[in-house]
Amino acid sequence: MPAAKHGGIQTRVTRIVIHATVSPCVEGGARAVARYFQSAGAGGSAHYTVDPGEVVASVREGVVAYHAPPNTGSIGIELCDPQKGSSARWRDDEHEAMLRRAAALVRQVAARWDVPLRRLSVAQVKAGKAGICGHVDVSKAFGQTDHSDPGSGFPWDHFMELVRGDGEEPPRVVVKDGVPQWSGRTLKVGEPMQRGDDVKTWQAKMAKRGWDIDVDGWYGAQSRTVCRGFQRATGLPATGEVDRDTWAMTWSWRPPEKS
Repeated sequence: MPAAKHGGIQTRVTRIVIHATVSPCVEGGARAVARYFQSAGAGGSAHYTVDPGEVVASVREGVVAYHAPPNTGSIGIELCDPQKGSSARWRDDEHEAMLRRAAALVRQVAARWDVPLRRLSVAQVKAGKAGICGHVDVSKAFGQTDHSDPGSGFPWDHFMELVRGDGEEPPRVVVKDGVPQWSGRTLKVGEPMQRGDDVKTWQAKMAKRGWDIDVDGWYGAQSRTVCRGFQRATGLPATGEVDRDTWAMTWSWRPPEKS
């Protein structure tokens, strides 16, 4: 359902911008918004609109949509939400279905344009960093609109978990005789990004050992770098992956005594 208003060609994307439509979160809502974008009276456009049941495209990704200026180099994704009422609405079945559908879309778009799966701050948006943000962040960064969507109640933490996660419950770490046991999952960088208790447990131990690592439960490039450094220090193959041997060495290794 092509939009009436859009710009020229864009060959690079750095921002994926999340919007809210100010309309009900219901199946069929995305098509209603797309029809509005087709009208001559539409005030703008977005690349995609998402409701609980489907994703509707209005502008090709290689074309500039009019959604959050400056628009070039960004993809706009509208979520059907009335932008009023309790923030608890984001936890109802309709919104959850929409968030999961939108998260899958964001992953796909990010993969096509090599956009990292991270949420951007206003300062990062202004600095031209690549990632995911809300319309409100673009407004604050550049002052070209006063929009505040997707709203203060938007569940960013949950949404980013859906964007980066695989939808499966990550394994729990069992502690035996005071030592966390390997969960059976090899920790490695991949798509989607691995998360969970096993990642956070390993990161916390490495931080305690003095390595510069964020204990955030996500196994990304920083964790891989630390893992390789530790593996080299302990004589293990420097794969950057926390397998059974690396996990065991994390708790058993003692640095050589200085003579």
